Amino acid sequence: MLGDPTPRHPLSLPWDQMDRREGVPWDRDARPSLKEALTLRHDAMALVRRVVDPLTDEQLGGRTAPLVGPGWPGEGETFPVRECLLVVLNEEWQHRLYAERDLAVLEARV
Repeated sequence: MLGDPTPRHPLSLPWDQMDRREGVPWDRDARPSLKEALTLRHDAMALVRRVVDPLTDEQLGGRTAPLVGPGWPGEGETFPVRECLLVVLNEEWQHRLYAERDLAVLEARV
């Protein structure tokens, strides 16, 4: 959506079944500190706010600019802006469910 040819942080991971692609990080052995993970999380939340807050209905109904460079999705593809935001919101929801599940397991151990 933002036209960044390398939007992924080196600690980002794709879904498990994705084939490796140039431009997509794949370090499954990375073990960031809690501080680093929380900093990345807060930065991502701030980025979403910067995108969503000024978004107009017209922009929401538009399409992204064609992608440039290696990575996923492929170069030249465009997407409905609304669909991009729905993907982000769905991922956020799923991460919340995982966190609640994991917290429940940890609390049950106490």
